[in-house]
Amino acid sequence: MTKILKVKIYSLAFGGRGVGKIDGKVCFVKGALPDEEVTFRVTKDTSRYTEGEVLEVKVPSSDRQKPVCRYYSICGGCDLQHISYEKELFHKNEQVNQLIRRISGVKDFTADVIVPSKDCYHYRSSVTLHRKGGGYGYYEKGKHSIIPIDECPIAEKSINMELGKIRGEKGKNDITLKTDFQEKVWSSNVMGERFFIDKYDDTELFMSPKAFSQANRDTVVRVIKILKEWIGSNEEAASLFDLYCGTGLFSFSLKDSFCSVSGIDSNRIAINCAKNTVKRGNIRNVKFYKGDAEKLFFDVFQRNKTSRNILFVDPPRMGLAKSFLEKAARVNDIDRIYYLSCDPASFARDVKVLTNCRSWSLNKVLPFDMFPRTAHIEVLAEFTPPKTNS
Repeated sequence: MTKILKVKIYSLAFGGRGVGKIDGKVCFVKGALPDEEVTFRVTKDTSRYTEGEVLEVKVPSSDRQKPVCRYYSICGGCDLQHISYEKELFHKNEQVNQLIRRISGVKDFTADVIVPSKDCYHYRSSVTLHRKGGGYGYYEKGKHSIIPIDECPIAEKSINMELGKIRGEKGKNDITLKTDFQEKVWSSNVMGERFFIDKYDDTELFMSPKAFSQANRDTVVRVIKILKEWIGSNEEAASLFDLYCGTGLFSFSLKDSFCSVSGIDSNRIAINCAKNTVKRGNIRNVKFYKGDAEKLFFDVFQRNKTSRNILFVDPPRMGLAKSFLEKAARVNDIDRIYYLSCDPASFARDVKVLTNCRSWSLNKVLPFDMFPRTAHIEVLAEFTPPKTNS
């Protein structure tokens, strides 16, 4: 029998669910916002918490908005189209701080104010579509079934123009569409489009529809700008080690600040892109290595380290292995660590490991809204070892 409950929502959890309490038990309610009174259908009930989905908003929040996307109620891509962008940013900032304090053990830490996206719609320069019958679409909320779509409001407009064209295509189960800096669309399903030249600010590099790329072009350029400011201009005699480097965007963007840059990634196509960029630009201070980034790093580090060494990591959502972090944290020749994370929860877990090893300090954290209208948050962090602490 379906159980229906009523609750007052007081906060927004990481992931976009409203949080309330009934008789002291925490309730997580999909589709609910802070300051709202809602009735919801219970989907999971344990001794510690209850989960559910909104059935009716009895008292709406002043921040509630009508979603732009007609697939919003069923598509698993976006979680926050029903809230104002101003409040989305506020809650994301709060979520980063709460996760760091709760998971990492670093008490009383406060991240800098989140950097907003220039656009909260039509910003995605990369989307992956999944096959269903003769069409393609996105995963349904909380399920593995596919919703065929012909429009995505968070994708760049040029990608939307292509969505209808691929509905009847024959090919692989997944198709990735990417746009370049001139808004031309490249497809992983088209022969002859394996590589293309892209540009981020002043950095030109080879890209591929079959290799990872940052989805928000404007925001990643801001990340690079901040990273340059944090690193400073006095590292010309230092070496940079770029783990999970992909096609080398950060390696190439930061190369002028270092005497040598070493990028490591396991993706063959991404490393081929990076090496082609090196050849095309006759770049002499950047090298790339194909392999497991965390396993290969220590050998690459011993071969390329100098008097000062900076480690930059941009791992997948799962974060870094504890064994790698513990070993890297004990390398005396690493002077600073910069960490770009697409998951604040796994990042906070990794902060705990690093700060427990040789007392590395979490110096600063700056969140970026890389994925507006979704629950995802990007964070950039700087760690300093004991010898550099003031």
